[in-house]
Amino acid sequence: MQIRSNAATFNVRIDGDKGPWVLLSHGLATDISMWDELTDDLKNRYRVVRYDARGHGGTPATDGDYTLDQLTTDAVGILDALEIEKAHFAGLSMGGMIAQGLMLDHPARVKSAVIADSRHTTTEEFTHAWSSRADEVRKGGIEAVVASTVERWSSAGLAQRAPQVVERMDWMIRNTSAQGYCGCAIALAHLNYGPRLSEIRTPTLVVCGDEDHGAPPENSRQMHTMIKGSRFLVVEQAGHISNIEKPAVFNNAVALLFDDLEHSRWP
Repeated sequence: MQIRSNAATFNVRIDGDKGPWVLLSHGLATDISMWDELTDDLKNRYRVVRYDARGHGGTPATDGDYTLDQLTTDAVGILDALEIEKAHFAGLSMGGMIAQGLMLDHPARVKSAVIADSRHTTTEEFTHAWSSRADEVRKGGIEAVVASTVERWSSAGLAQRAPQVVERMDWMIRNTSAQGYCGCAIALAHLNYGPRLSEIRTPTLVVCGDEDHGAPPENSRQMHTMIKGSRFLVVEQAGHISNIEKPAVFNNAVALLFDDLEHSRWP
């Protein structure tokens, strides 16, 4: 379905017809299909909402550079359009940054949150890297960053161990519009939630692949330390898209968080 939110139109899919709501937010240069396995695991007891971010998958790009506030407001607008007062939320990479924005600026809308393979603050190197990648795509189209992105996302030996996973990553990147990539990349380059993370009181799970070079485990561990009462999981033999490389481990941890909240098992 198509949903209007925050002056843009989003491709949205809902799976499941009973239970609490879950909203899933993907990373830069991916799309809603990255959540296929998690959706299958949840849809019998949750109503799962997935959406393509601006310029990703089936959502058209809007002009100009985007901001994390804008991307967070996109998610809030989708909840509003579906008349969802409060939902569990899971976001990976860029989606994990949106999770932080929601918990900090719209905490009443979030029952619990998963921050996966994401970062909470920028560095000079991080900002420069995203600005440079955006420049590459402006000059050469999305093709200019496909190979380097797949390599950066993958754990060692993934192409030999699970070539279908690499093919899946490749396809999602190529299906991202150049404008959508560049607009979101500039939003990521200005990430700065670090000084506020200790304000979060939402039940949170922080997840990362042990071979994630874009959002390394030491960064995720720092987020876990700053978010009071949060859970922390390192997924072994997984890179940046840990939910696709190790879906069983990832999905079990996410489902446990949501189930514990629904059955009053959160301490």
